[in-house]
Amino acid sequence: MMTTQEAIVAVLVVAIFANVVLAVGLVVGPRIRARRVASYREGLREAAGHGPGQGSNGGQRPVVNGRPYPVGSGGPSTGSLDARGGAAPVARPSSVEPATDPETGFELAASWSKWLAEEGARVSRYGHPATIVLVELGGVDRLAERLGPEAADRLIPPIATTMRRHARAADNLARLGPTRFGALLAETDEILAINYIERVRSACDVWLQSGAVALRLSIGWAEVGPKQPVEVALKAAETRLNEERQRLRTQQNVDVEAGAATSPAESEKGSDTQAAVMQAARA
Repeated sequence: MMTTQEAIVAVLVVAIFANVVLAVGLVVGPRIRARRVASYREGLREAAGHGPGQGSNGGQRPVVNGRPYPVGSGGPSTGSLDARGGAAPVARPSSVEPATDPETGFELAASWSKWLAEEGARVSRYGHPATIVLVELGGVDRLAERLGPEAADRLIPPIATTMRRHARAADNLARLGPTRFGALLAETDEILAINYIERVRSACDVWLQSGAVALRLSIGWAEVGPKQPVEVALKAAETRLNEERQRLRTQQNVDVEAGAATSPAESEKGSDTQAAVMQAARA
């Protein structure tokens, strides 16, 4: 049976051993954590392509916390694997062209072509319709003659805002030219698309037609479906746009001839109205 003295010695030994273990943990623990953090950061730098060459792992996949990191899996690396399994250089844009149009916030023609190809494949696979809508502002040449080319530029943002306001989140909008826009309406047949077209036309015509120089939107549209692929629908929308543009141009010529007999007072009133339209567009 253990005596009292032996019990006291045993307790002291255990206490000393516990203090030694605690001291070692306090000294060594932070160093181990610091090494793990440094290893993790180094792995992130190599995964992002910032390390020397292909990294310190001999050109293989980047290492994070001692484990190979799967490049391209949605983690730190934005590159891809080369033929040897190493991290390939990240491709850099070769063009300084902006992703969106600064005047309207719409994407540009390159995105439009991509959307058409993707929507064509989706329609071909599932058979659900989509509609291509082309919008163009007419009468800009006459407006530039009277008020300067910057006058037409002031009308572009309000038209874009109107198109966006009446579109859905799933619809794609692009600026295709100085006065031309495109809308790709997903899951929308031609009949349903007319609702969008008329809302945009009516909202814009309210203030466009009030000017001394008649300005109108020419709109063409066509449905993409199993029997009418994207290429055919795009041509049909272009044809409809051209027909409406020609009709509006003829009407504008008639209005100009009729306005030739206008009295000076009426002409001055028309100029004031046009100025008011420009002010509204500027706001």
